[in-house]
Amino acid sequence: MPFSCRHLLFLLLTAAALALAGCASRPPQPPPEPEMELPPLPDVRRVVLTYPRSKEMVDVIYFHSGDYDRDAMVKISHLLRDRRTGEERPIDPLLMDFLFDLLMRTGLPPTTVVEVTDGFRSAGTNADLVKVNGNAARESYHLQGKAMDFRVPLLPGPALGEIAKTMQRGGSAYYPSTGHTHIDTGPNRTWRTR
Repeated sequence: MPFSCRHLLFLLLTAAALALAGCASRPPQPPPEPEMELPPLPDVRRVVLTYPRSKEMVDVIYFHSGDYDRDAMVKISHLLRDRRTGEERPIDPLLMDFLFDLLMRTGLPPTTVVEVTDGFRSAGTNADLVKVNGNAARESYHLQGKAMDFRVPLLPGPALGEIAKTMQRGGSAYYPSTGHTHIDTGPNRTWRTR
């Protein structure tokens, strides 16, 4: 190998070694921020839901023995059905956990009656609502069975909405024009309401 080739090879190897040493001397990158750990919920979880217009009521233990109770979730999904079309969709069990946790944080017992004003919405129902209601979202979590609107007669709505915002369980907002609180299991967020 001629001298100039050896010299070039030496320079290349030296440059590579310096580059690797530079990488090794960089300060370590901080680990990604861990997701906020939610407080544990009791081993037995109960909700009492009513739809005031039809006077239907569901009083169920929806979680026990380490799992969600399928029959209880079916009853919840039926109560939270699209009231215009009658269409049903499975309701996200985490939505019930959000509601249960919210009531627990207010100090109310699990026997507290929650008045549901809206649950699952079919695509047609949601599209029609968007046309007439500036508060309705085109891509609403109601379409996925991951949202509900409700009132708790024992609590002022604004207080309920504020507590929900602090919980890190999903989206939440209080609507003063209708007096209902919205919760969903989407990303943690809130928004302006009317």
